[in-house]
Amino acid sequence: MDYTQLDQMIQYIEKNLTETVDYLKLSRIVGLPPYILQRVFHFITGMTIMEYIRKRRLSKAYESLSRGEQTVTELAL
Repeated sequence: MDYTQLDQMIQYIEKNLTETVDYLKLSRIVGLPPYILQRVFHFITGMTIMEYIRKRRLSKAYESLSRGEQTVTELAL
């Protein structure tokens, strides 16, 4: 996997942060089997794909809270 493929994968994740991220689609974007994709992503980023998604969702929630765009209850729902 090169950095262009990693960038495409991260763009897909960012577009679908509020949805369920499809690992098979991610593996097709990169051209690697899902298991290998997980291992390579972890090697490059130091975290699993699920950890990355969780951290991005939390940071988006924090941004919304700090700007006053949403309440904690709205984010939880």
